[in-house]
Amino acid sequence: MSEDVTILSGPPSSLGIIARGLRGILPVVGKHGKLTPETALPTRSVGLDVVVDADRVTEYCDVVGLSNSGDVPIMYLYVLSFPLIMQLFLSDDFPAAAVGSVHVENTITRRRAVHTGEKLSLRTSCGNLREHRKGMLVDFVTEFTDENGASVASEVSTMLIQQRTSLSGEPAPEPPKQVKLGAPDAFLSVDGGLIRRYASVGGDRNPIHMSPLGGKAFGFPSSIAHGAWTAAAILRLLEGRIPDAVTYHVRFGKPVVLPAKIALYSAPIDGGYEIVARDRKKGYPHVTATVVAL
Repeated sequence: MSEDVTILSGPPSSLGIIARGLRGILPVVGKHGKLTPETALPTRSVGLDVVVDADRVTEYCDVVGLSNSGDVPIMYLYVLSFPLIMQLFLSDDFPAAAVGSVHVENTITRRRAVHTGEKLSLRTSCGNLREHRKGMLVDFVTEFTDENGASVASEVSTMLIQQRTSLSGEPAPEPPKQVKLGAPDAFLSVDGGLIRRYASVGGDRNPIHMSPLGGKAFGFPSSIAHGAWTAAAILRLLEGRIPDAVTYHVRFGKPVVLPAKIALYSAPIDGGYEIVARDRKKGYPHVTATVVAL
């Protein structure tokens, strides 16, 4: 990680994040050039010291449907990192606008349980700009350390910046053969009110989540659920079975258009479990996730 670190005095406000994100729609010089793997990204990182707030964790557990044990749910680490990711993504020296980008993957490696009341230091950087058939992928990497400087966790959020690349002419990968799905292990119901509550707790008030009009403005039939909400809520299937030291990998598929009732399927894999959240009627995946012990 770069030694050039900007330490924030507190997390950026969610309203400030929205304002800066929408500003990216405007034709600002330097923000709309085509990216290549050689395009320079900011070499600095952004830092923030936080105390894990017990009341906020309680609200988070309630809105994603998890029991509150006093330990921090694994996807809550993404919530802590989100303001720093946006601080970099929306900075003047980032070479692309965040508006229109797509969150495609998350990988969280937790080395031990994290508890409410703990003081953590977060450092977020970006890199690994690479081509994809639909645009350019970039990783935002957050490292979490405790008061003793020991590594607690790392989190990688992979974003797709949509544009044409040298891979754009390649055929789409063959869709997986549709198999007859059995009865789901559980259903997950979600509506706009629940997602607005999540936006308040999680800090992501992107208009596509906040109202049907906001969703329609960006080409969706209505508002959509945060992928991070779905990735957190599906873990209710494994409550009591997630080890303290674990890697949670999430790949996001088609968005969940609100309101929705999602079918959840789980299966054991080597070292852990796979969970897939699927459209209840058409069967396509919204989220495919693996939980694997370290």
